[in-house]
Amino acid sequence: MFTETLTDRDDVIGIVCEGKLSQADLKRMHALLNERLETANGSPGLLVDLTGFEGYEGPAAMAEDLKMDTAHRNDFHRIAVVGERRWMQWGTSLAGLLTRAEMRWFDAAETAVAADWVRPG
Repeated sequence: MFTETLTDRDDVIGIVCEGKLSQADLKRMHALLNERLETANGSPGLLVDLTGFEGYEGPAAMAEDLKMDTAHRNDFHRIAVVGERRWMQWGTSLAGLLTRAEMRWFDAAETAVAADWVRPG
């Protein structure tokens, strides 16, 4: 499951992922990103909070996530990933290969810092 955060800001899109994400969750997330990007001024930042993320419900969900990552490789100014697990930091480094945006991992205690860092210019 995911929820949108930072809805009061036009320059940053915020998403919190919790539990296991299904293919349907990721399709809804992709639709949300498309909708927000249509109304964005320029190239917004993206803040993804994976603190409560437990993985994917299967290979189809993982494939949908990769599809979404490549579809939006040029859409964001910066991408901040927040999480607690060490593998998330490594995953952020790997995902950075799929995007042209500057990408950085933040510890869960640094969510406010991540939100400031991800804002454009």
